[in-house]
Amino acid sequence: MLGCRTSPYLQAKLVLLGCEHVFAHVPEIVASLLGIEVNESQVYRICQAAAQSLEEGLLDAPSAELQDELQGPEETVYGMVDGSMLLTDDGWKETKVGRVFTAQAAEKEGFDKAQWQMGRSEYVAHLGHFEAFTTKFEQLLPPESPAAKVFVSDGARWIAQWLQQAYPEATHILDYYHLTEKLAVACQGAEEPEQWLEDQSQALLEGKSRKVEQAVQALPFLEKDHKDSLVGYLHSNHQRMRYKEFRKRKLMISSAPVEAAHRTLLQLRMKRSGQRWSDKGANNMIKLRTAFLSQIRPSHRAVYELRREVLNYTQHAHARLVSTRKRSFSPPKHER
Repeated sequence: MLGCRTSPYLQAKLVLLGCEHVFAHVPEIVASLLGIEVNESQVYRICQAAAQSLEEGLLDAPSAELQDELQGPEETVYGMVDGSMLLTDDGWKETKVGRVFTAQAAEKEGFDKAQWQMGRSEYVAHLGHFEAFTTKFEQLLPPESPAAKVFVSDGARWIAQWLQQAYPEATHILDYYHLTEKLAVACQGAEEPEQWLEDQSQALLEGKSRKVEQAVQALPFLEKDHKDSLVGYLHSNHQRMRYKEFRKRKLMISSAPVEAAHRTLLQLRMKRSGQRWSDKGANNMIKLRTAFLSQIRPSHRAVYELRREVLNYTQHAHARLVSTRKRSFSPPKHER
């Protein structure tokens, strides 16, 4: 009962609605579906209590389905990590987001036109120091698990260093499109920018990252500081830029899934117009959203259960109303 007089049934529905909709909108939704009056403060308190009751160890642990996938060395499991900014009482703060999932390329006309079939995804997120986040992520995707692990990430140094240390046997890939964005800026220093960018992009896919580094070094009109920075970036990431090998193994070379996770996990609920969060409130909502997307939504059981129970409720309410009207001596005013 979480210490309040609201029924467990209604509490569950308020939490389900509260992690999908702004608290102020939930009372109207509940009234339209169930004919029950609740207020914004009640929705807020119940959601906060539900989030605080979630056990961190259970929330961050892999599901039974993911555990089965992690036990097979023939199974490829992707792990992706990125940061997203949330507006808090103390200004903008970064929230670390991790996504663990399986995926297979469904080839049609070669790998370049492959469509990825995404498996079940599970998430972890944290607003605060990165060490707390990495601990949670390693619980979700244990480094000692025998599955073949693949990490695709952008150029954030702390992410690359941590993943290399925690998962030394995994395959580490630098997001190809993140890299080409950097090259698109640098190409302005070439005599023929469009052709230069096309040539370097193709060279990357052919596994010629050293050639790309030399091409950047030879740019005639690029500022020296920018050139040195990009050359150093390329030089330190050659092992993560073996795109010809990665494509031959039919592996993703884009971190688009974790970019999408920012939207589904955080932005749809927590970055609406005018929203600002306390650290405690933000992490509580992050916990609810993580539990909802990782454990509830994939099975759709909660959605079907909600629809079925709302239908049963309305049918029973209608039956009681009809029975009451039959016993009355005169019909209600709106039916006269």
